[in-house]
Amino acid sequence: MRAALSVAVGLAVGTTPLYGLHLTIVLAVCVPLRLDAALAYLAANISLPPVIPFLLLAEIEVGSLVRTGHTLALTALEASVRASGELARELAVGTAIVAPSLGALGGVATWCIATLARRATPKDDPLRESVARVAARYARGRRAAYGYVRGKLAHDPVVARVASMGELGEVVDVGCGRGQLAVLLRETGCASDVRGLDWDARKIDDARSAAEGLTNARFDVGDARSAAIGACDTVLLIDVLHYWTPEEQDAVVTRAADAARTRVIVRELDPDRGWRSALTKAQEWVTTGLGYNRGVRARPHTRSIETIVTTLRARGFAVGVEPCWGATPFANVLIVAERS
Repeated sequence: MRAALSVAVGLAVGTTPLYGLHLTIVLAVCVPLRLDAALAYLAANISLPPVIPFLLLAEIEVGSLVRTGHTLALTALEASVRASGELARELAVGTAIVAPSLGALGGVATWCIATLARRATPKDDPLRESVARVAARYARGRRAAYGYVRGKLAHDPVVARVASMGELGEVVDVGCGRGQLAVLLRETGCASDVRGLDWDARKIDDARSAAEGLTNARFDVGDARSAAIGACDTVLLIDVLHYWTPEEQDAVVTRAADAARTRVIVRELDPDRGWRSALTKAQEWVTTGLGYNRGVRARPHTRSIETIVTTLRARGFAVGVEPCWGATPFANVLIVAERS
């Protein structure tokens, strides 16, 4: 039910013509209600630039039908003579009808899908139990952090994929954010030691609070572009490289490869996945523009995945690339580099 309500809120918000404010509205609604803000914002991305004209047209037509009893004939002549105030009223009426209706339909569909998924998932799924325990660790901290982490662990495909790799040894998570993946790896025993590094002090505080009482888990504030990674078995670079310039990306990947005794795991936006790439780039531009990722000072720098693969191979790794977007519409891929 929580996922269904989150999707319903996201679709309703995303359908409104309040572009640029969707993230703020989603957080304002989801945080107090303890809904999944990450899932809701994903649903709010229904208002992609190519879709916006069709949404506006649908809302104006519905508004016109309700107010006048007939739809609007959108000829060039009528469009030029209709008063902007009248169109605004029709848009407002139409939005008031379309937004909750679409949200309700999406919520019902999500509830049905989630119900089927729960029935198909074994009740004694170890990862699901671990995710619940880790999410509970964040419940004792900031409510916003708890909601985000709970949604991220439950829905982000990178979580299950990395956890399925078995023993990862000593792990350094570069750009760890709130540290949920590192805490999960330590909680499940997939990692014997974890260290998280991020330049957002608030997120590191969330990670430290969640890791309280967990041995061999520490989180430090630092700029990954210059901070020492340190020798370890596995280095994680999850969704961070595109926030840096190409030169900075190459430098960090090289230092990660030199530090890792066994493997480097990278998830990045693949710019060559068609509509998925366009959607993901638009989402990144919006979130960085609104300052959602604290400390990010530049627009995303997307590069061919092959540039990362080439750098890792040059350092002696065998490299594989696989899709890592799960049921989301994004263009994330996972790069797994292991010592030959």
